[in-house]
Amino acid sequence: MFSEKDLVARSIEDMAKEVAELQAQAREEREKSESLNQKEIELRRKSVETRPVNAGLAESLWQEAESLKDESRELMRLSMEKTLRAAEVQRRIDIHDQIESLDNYDEIWREAAGARRG
Repeated sequence: MFSEKDLVARSIEDMAKEVAELQAQAREEREKSESLNQKEIELRRKSVETRPVNAGLAESLWQEAESLKDESRELMRLSMEKTLRAAEVQRRIDIHDQIESLDNYDEIWREAAGARRG
């Protein structure tokens, strides 16, 4: 699941930008999926209402609803994939911040120890 981006040293700013972009894309895909779900429900309702009058049209509407359901599921899958990727990149940022914090802690400790001796 590694991408080429994982093999290149990137700045924290680049990674933070990627997290924001991935989260925005995931949100957009989730919203599209929810919209498709609403359209699917409406088509199924129309299909049921139309069945006594026009069975062929009702079947067509039902098949279109099935297609929307599949598309909606795919969008949700993509949304989750991007959400997980954003979390993975954010975890790397957090680890970097922790390491940087430890480096700063070590420096402060050395300065304090040096001041005590001097």
